[in-house]
Amino acid sequence: MSDINLSAAVRQNLLTLQSTARLTSDVQNKLATGLKVNSALDNPNSFFTASGLNSRANDLGNLLEDMGQSLQTIKAADKGIQSITDLVESAKAKANQALQTQSQFERAQFASQYNDLLEQIEDLAKDSDYKGKNLLAGAGNELTTIFNEDNTSSLTVDAVDYTDTTLSTGLNLSDLNEAQGGAASFQLEGGNSSITLTNGSGDALASGSVLTDSSS
Repeated sequence: MSDINLSAAVRQNLLTLQSTARLTSDVQNKLATGLKVNSALDNPNSFFTASGLNSRANDLGNLLEDMGQSLQTIKAADKGIQSITDLVESAKAKANQALQTQSQFERAQFASQYNDLLEQIEDLAKDSDYKGKNLLAGAGNELTTIFNEDNTSSLTVDAVDYTDTTLSTGLNLSDLNEAQGGAASFQLEGGNSSITLTNGSGDALASGSVLTDSSS
């Protein structure tokens, strides 16, 4: 097979076309990636500088994402606290009503409603989480947010425990006794029936005591 002889002008045109093809490929690659420098071969200094900046941008992006998650966790806790505050006010009103009424029947009703409100408070506290983190559920739910790449700037929010309203470190609210205050005991001795009536304190009523309906 004989060699193809090219004139100097043809060879120059061929080299120009090859160079143009390489430039076209480089431009297309830059357009596709959005990067002026795509490898260390293009420009070592620019490439490694850009790589360092990209790495820092990713770190800052992750920190920003964590801050957003922390903010949502705090918002969930704040929403729960606002609702719990309303329930505490309602429970306070029921406790005052139970204290003021002279009817043991009504007192038992108010006490029952008060205790139901405490259960609602506990349930609400348990549901005030965001992605598994609950600032109203006590130990193990502390929230730490980091603000820079080297972890030298951070903020920790301690959790409180409202999932048990009786805890002294939390709401410190105790259940009310729902007993109506009257009791009766019966004894059979030798065929004789003996009836003893006691008041809410367990003391026997005297023979002159007046028995009233529990609803009065």
